[in-house]
Amino acid sequence: MTVLTELEGTKFVRFLSDLWTQRNWQTNIQPRGDGRYLVQGQRSDGSKGMMLVLPAVEMTVEKEHVKGFVAHAKKRQIDVIVVATQGEFADEVRGFATNHDITLFDRESLGETVAEEGLEETVRQHTDGDVFETAEVEFELPFDLPEPVANALASLPIEAIRDRLSGLTGDGDGGGDTPLRERLPSSIDDLKSGSPPSVRVVVVAVLLLVLALGSVAALGPMVDGLGGSSSAGGVGISALSSAPSDSATMVARWNAKPTDSVQVGNNSYTAPDGEQFVVVALNVTTQQAAPGSLSQSSLVFESDGVRYAHQPLSNTTGFANGGLFAPNETETVWTVFTVPKNASTGTVLVREANNDTVAFVHDESVAAEPSV
Repeated sequence: MTVLTELEGTKFVRFLSDLWTQRNWQTNIQPRGDGRYLVQGQRSDGSKGMMLVLPAVEMTVEKEHVKGFVAHAKKRQIDVIVVATQGEFADEVRGFATNHDITLFDRESLGETVAEEGLEETVRQHTDGDVFETAEVEFELPFDLPEPVANALASLPIEAIRDRLSGLTGDGDGGGDTPLRERLPSSIDDLKSGSPPSVRVVVVAVLLLVLALGSVAALGPMVDGLGGSSSAGGVGISALSSAPSDSATMVARWNAKPTDSVQVGNNSYTAPDGEQFVVVALNVTTQQAAPGSLSQSSLVFESDGVRYAHQPLSNTTGFANGGLFAPNETETVWTVFTVPKNASTGTVLVREANNDTVAFVHDESVAAEPSV
């Protein structure tokens, strides 16, 4: 787990401001009292952003800390709304953020962003040189894994592997007839604690075997959820499901295309020099009695190891319902990503923080066009 190093409060705020500046925002920092700060941003295309920063490390951000800020931002029709802290977010806040298309940044998510986008030097401007800190664990693996293997293990969908191995039993190491699924960890972090070394060696061997076989062969329904791919304009686009179709909360039939410009009603938007848009249209059906949740900010586009958040377009949105989908009904939504012009492949993903699971099915009959 990559966690951003702890920063002094005002340096944390300036780091976040620099992060936005590098993404072509003009920013302004305003102290708001009670240890809170407001970072306002604006892009040349007219997009407006607002970030509430609560830099205290020991803080747990509750719903009452952010509710008024979010209401104020939405009243001002802010395109990008962010809440950032060096502390923790209560579960209620994460659900609230998902339902209202709010991006949350903590030191873990920021650490991942810094590592993925190579922003270490930006952090070092506000520290004595440290960029990341490693969480202490009770146990370590009995051997050091090569970095490529460790990174590959960290990206494996462990729960899907557990499901695929549910019918197997362990023997030879004290497992008896216990299903192997029950003896696998629920996450990679579980390998570091709560298991004796002999079990962790077996678990790592199983995961490495799955990795060697390839996720297509080992995971079946998970990769079926890729739903094929869209190869328009020389860009191969796929979508990775967070659950198989028969157990996902929602099924999204999707299509996508790269383009240099986007037309929405009477408004036209042009990609910046050296970049292109990727338009993704989703025909979403909720497969449960309760409403489904999939906000625009929960979708990311990964290309060449870099994850891109959706591109806000001024005066329009493809998620007018705020990310809520009525039960047993189908609704079409769309979003846009801005990626490098030379990107040749990319994958649409759902952030792990999203409350509901999504199965993607590629459908060329879905028009990859924004709709008013």
